[in-house]
Amino acid sequence: MDLVLVFKLVHIVAAIVAVGANVTYAFWLRLAGRDRDRLVWTIDGIRRLDRTIANPAYGVLLVTGMLMVLGGLYSFGTGWIVAAITLYVITAIVGITLYGPAIRRQLAEAERDPWSAAYVAAERRSNLLGAVTFLIVGVIIVLMVTKPV
Repeated sequence: MDLVLVFKLVHIVAAIVAVGANVTYAFWLRLAGRDRDRLVWTIDGIRRLDRTIANPAYGVLLVTGMLMVLGGLYSFGTGWIVAAITLYVITAIVGITLYGPAIRRQLAEAERDPWSAAYVAAERRSNLLGAVTFLIVGVIIVLMVTKPV
């Protein structure tokens, strides 16, 4: 099997793992409801899932994507590649500087009182940032699949 094809296969599996993990977050949060213990456990679990599964898979996506380009499958001068890399960097910045702190704040507020106005505000911010991030990732997926010129 061609090495670039192996990179492509790993790239696709990493995308499934990363995005698949992210898709579950809303489900788990809804299931936890406002029960303090469940909510704290769920948010902590989401943070662990991000750190140990989703974020490493996003790292694998970057590496395998770069290796495919360097392997000659695509070119860094291609518009959709430039757009996808730009969006990837934006997503990483949003995740590190905004979403990470927001989910930590949501966890802290859930530990205090999941019925408080402070928790509701923290939850709203996390949900908004999660949705924005997921939307950007969705655009990247569309670019990867359709490969517009």
